Amino acid sequence: MKKLIVALCAAFLALSASAQEKESFLSHMFLPVDAGVSFSAMDGIDGAFYMRASLEYRFNILKGPFILAELDTRTHPYSGSVITTANVAAGDAAFTDILLGAGWRFMLSDNFKLAVGLQGGASNMAYKEVAADREIVTGKFTLVGHDYWSATAKASLMVEYYLNPSFDLFLGAGLPFTAVPNVSSSMDPIVMFPTVSIGFNMALE
Repeated sequence: MKKLIVALCAAFLALSASAQEKESFLSHMFLPVDAGVSFSAMDGIDGAFYMRASLEYRFNILKGPFILAELDTRTHPYSGSVITTANVAAGDAAFTDILLGAGWRFMLSDNFKLAVGLQGGASNMAYKEVAADREIVTGKFTLVGHDYWSATAKASLMVEYYLNPSFDLFLGAGLPFTAVPNVSSSMDPIVMFPTVSIGFNMALE
């Protein structure tokens, strides 16, 4: 019986230690979510609504280095022949960026912090065009979807206001550089899509 009690106590302590480690890890994980506006540095592509969902790991929850993984989405209206592989006069180009990188957080005061980051990854541009077997006589046209993957990189800046150590509101600015050499009429194969957004950041624990 004593051996059983000792074994149960040891198992309980092991589970408690495991839970504490898990809670400690989750306390360093943050979930930044923001939305705003994405602009275009290329003629023929208009601005768009921008939304970002991220997962951030902070080595120190107050300041210093962090690792950031994020998913950015935005849909830019375009016109003319700015997208050379599409055969429509105007449409929408939906961008989805998958990014991973690192950054550094600076303490300006007890409540205000400044975070800078640099990420790299891949960008998917989805658009539609008229199918080759269109019906000219009846006036019926079929739109088919296409997508194009390319490399992308992003520099970001966030000014954060902390309501408590685990929750803050922030104003963000981003500068994604997307490579579109095979689908764009621009002489420059790199297109910039500056973003401005507001959001919140909360710890998972």
